[in-house]
Amino acid sequence: MEQPRIPLNRQRIIEAAVEFADANGVEALSMRKLGAELGVEAMSLYNHVRNKEDIHVGMIDYVFSSVPLPAAELEWQDALRELATSLMDQFTSHSWTLSLKSTSNHMGTGMLVFMERLLSILHDAGFDDEDTHHALQMLGSHAFGYAFQQATAPDATQHDHDNLQAMLAEVGDQFPHVTRMAPYLVSCDFTTEYAFGLDIIIEGLKARLAESRSG
Repeated sequence: MEQPRIPLNRQRIIEAAVEFADANGVEALSMRKLGAELGVEAMSLYNHVRNKEDIHVGMIDYVFSSVPLPAAELEWQDALRELATSLMDQFTSHSWTLSLKSTSNHMGTGMLVFMERLLSILHDAGFDDEDTHHALQMLGSHAFGYAFQQATAPDATQHDHDNLQAMLAEVGDQFPHVTRMAPYLVSCDFTTEYAFGLDIIIEGLKARLAESRSG
């Protein structure tokens, strides 16, 4: 018995586009290929989305909508850390988000919900509007920066390690600090490094808040 066809709608198109980009890269995404994934002609997609750019906007919004929001009863530092870590998890799962976000300033509902929660955490903690803005920019730069590094950095190999060790064997006495840090320089655990930087940011914000309250 033939299975009933699932009705086509915007949400289904966006979800299919996300799955395709995860598997093949966003550069390979086209209306024709997306239609084939959904079992329809490309022209059928235009009944639900305006164009490929509209799909890209929906994909970005899908990623931000997928970030779980922290519980209201958490301390602001814990809530901030949880939200920022969850965002990085989404960037890691959908590394194409960065390239799409860099070419689109559109804010969908999902991104607005995310921003509203982040801003409310900072405001409720006692940060004024100016420091809230600074914190938002700093957290965003940290997340996007590490996500970009993670998406573009080549995987370290034994060959990389051997090359560095061979070079240092010849000139290492001129670069003692590089020699000492060599085991760390040939590999990077981005999850650990991101968490380390996030802790520093949060501690800095905590100190800033305490200073503003005592001033």
